[in-house]
Amino acid sequence: MGSAGNAPEEGRRRSSAAAAAVADGRDVGETFLVYDLFRAFWTRVVGLFFREIAERNAHLIPKTGPVMFVVAPHHNQFVDPVILLMHAMRRVYFLAAAVSMRRKFIGFYGRCLRGIPVERQQDLAVVGSGHIHLEDRYSEPTLVSGIGTRFTQELEPGMKIALPRSAGMAKVTEVLSDTQLHIAREIKDLQAMELLTQPGGTKYKAVPHVDQDDMYRAVYSRLNNGECIGIFPEGGSHDRTEMLPLKAGATIMALGATAANPELGLKIVPTGLNYFHPSKFRSRAVIDFGQPIEIPPELVEKYRRGGDAKRESCDELLRTVADGLKQVTLNTPDMETLRLIQTGRRLYRPTQHSLTMAQQVELTRRFIKGYNTYRDLPEVKELRERIADYDQQLRYYGLRDHQVETMRIGRAHAGALFVWRVVWLIIMGLVALPGTVLNAPVFVVTSVVSKRKARAALAASTVKVRARDVIATWKIMVALVLVPLLYTLYSVMAVVFVRRTPKWAQTDVLQQLSQLSTVSIYLWGWTLAAFMSYTALIFGEQAMDIVKSIRPLFLTLIVGAEHTELLARQRENLSNDITELVNELGPQIYPEFSNTRISEQLGTGATTHANLINGTADAFHRKMREGEQAIRQRIAGARRASSDGDDDEGDGGADNADVGDEGDSSTEPAARPRRASKYTFNPPTPRTMETLNSISPMEFLSTVTTFTPLLGSLEAGSPNAAGDAADTPRGGDAAKRGTQRGAEPATGASTPEARRGLFYFT
Repeated sequence: MGSAGNAPEEGRRRSSAAAAAVADGRDVGETFLVYDLFRAFWTRVVGLFFREIAERNAHLIPKTGPVMFVVAPHHNQFVDPVILLMHAMRRVYFLAAAVSMRRKFIGFYGRCLRGIPVERQQDLAVVGSGHIHLEDRYSEPTLVSGIGTRFTQELEPGMKIALPRSAGMAKVTEVLSDTQLHIAREIKDLQAMELLTQPGGTKYKAVPHVDQDDMYRAVYSRLNNGECIGIFPEGGSHDRTEMLPLKAGATIMALGATAANPELGLKIVPTGLNYFHPSKFRSRAVIDFGQPIEIPPELVEKYRRGGDAKRESCDELLRTVADGLKQVTLNTPDMETLRLIQTGRRLYRPTQHSLTMAQQVELTRRFIKGYNTYRDLPEVKELRERIADYDQQLRYYGLRDHQVETMRIGRAHAGALFVWRVVWLIIMGLVALPGTVLNAPVFVVTSVVSKRKARAALAASTVKVRARDVIATWKIMVALVLVPLLYTLYSVMAVVFVRRTPKWAQTDVLQQLSQLSTVSIYLWGWTLAAFMSYTALIFGEQAMDIVKSIRPLFLTLIVGAEHTELLARQRENLSNDITELVNELGPQIYPEFSNTRISEQLGTGATTHANLINGTADAFHRKMREGEQAIRQRIAGARRASSDGDDDEGDGGADNADVGDEGDSSTEPAARPRRASKYTFNPPTPRTMETLNSISPMEFLSTVTTFTPLLGSLEAGSPNAAGDAADTPRGGDAAKRGTQRGAEPATGASTPEARRGLFYFT
């Protein structure tokens, strides 16, 4: 046999040896002590890479007995398993590609974590000689002919031929000659038919048959011992916005193990991984555990019968697992739809409190379901266009959504905050500068290497979009090698500097250091380098947050609050409409829908990984915010002192919000009335609100047209308007006049005009 025949034989031998070692406990990681040490090490490393990793529903994981974690989507190559190890609270052993386990570095850690190697056919595939085509697709659809091929040397019955661009594979049943062979089934896929019928044929790969019996025995052994198995059923990592089609291997393992041991009690736990920015340093992630799936006895019985019944049982269980994964993952057809959903979720206001990261992911999942259900409604189409327009304006201004709501401040307020944050930025920049300079080679090398690896992975894959799934892995791996080497170099340089500094140039500190041993100086150099890096991480992270918050302040200083107010009002109008539409349509999808119990519905989640860096950074950030609050109070006090005491002027709402992080608000009055806006939302003055408070909400909603001219006169500053409104009896002539003018109750209205609510009286 040629090269195509030798490769699969070598692969089968390696896979059998590795799986046998795993099964009988001869691998390096069989000792739990080694496993626990390496798990602790990797969880600390990955925890340093991410700013926050939250989990939902970890209490659903069975505390004892065999468990199979089915994890998707596989968005972060070797990082995904570690995040599961951090939150599963049980020892989990992953199935890993044998080609990865054969690498020195990855294979060593994989064996220490008791990974189970899986030989994949695509990893052993080799390019075949010549081109293949179908001579007569109608009379002999299973006869494949070759041009310049060597079928007798490169193929044998049981192997497969794979077409380019993942167009499909076909199993070889008989090799007739070097230029002819038979396949098991007729090819019906249009893309495959186009390749096989084009002039000159198409290239192909010879895919060997891989015996997975040893791997299955290793899995069954672990499950029978009451241990946990982790598997990524998509078959490989990717960066798409939806899950890839699931492979049947997980269901074969589950049904096979249960069929061999009816008392096994295996549970399948669907596990979703959701990243905010998977390839960025200090980003965030959420891991979500679904309801455990039990293996139905009727499916086990069908599996035992074999043949078509076995395939049907695997397909049915696979559909159940896929449904479970859809409940814990985010799936959209493209990135544009995902951005639309995420913007709509941010604009929706379920409560007056901010949501946790886990709740944000669950709310996004519900928005996806709602959008897919009602995307053809005219109201949803209108909101989709408005959201797209709003996103375009954000890109024009260079802002983020959460910064828009905080731009309603005057130039004086914006100027004070601008100066305050620039001062803090300079201070933190000076503190973080030494550590940043020391680690600059790490940042440069990890960026260059990860991008090169991403390009190589993209070229070798047919499912990746930009190959971002490998970037974080390579950043971590390169940093693990480069950081110790760099710190060692700095420590050696410190030793040389202390020992060889001329006496006339030595300071008191250097003279004291020179009395220490070389090893002590070396260790002090390592400690100093690590401390400076830690400091740079804390202060640099906060500095970047301040840099992002400076732009809206700068825009307010340049163009003034009058212009930025338009974008803020557009956001508020859009937020009101989205909230009303979601509150109306939500109960039709989720019967338990209630915006007053959002935390109970979405789950509070938990951040079980909170390292020292996060705590220190949060404490430092609080100090800065306390200083900003003091500035706001001084500005508010100065304005009150210069005011003439007349509270009848409209406050304008221009100074009601802080610039920077979400959630802060200030209530000081504005210096002048707000300019008229082209939008319909005009918040009432304090005197108008006093009048409205004297009217029952249901009475107002049912007689909105009655009070429209009244409120208009109030906003215009009529001196007797408030008194006239206060004297209007509840439920009396006002209600009758409203009914006579054709006012309709707002309750139950379905059109956008009827649903507008309290602040749309124009």
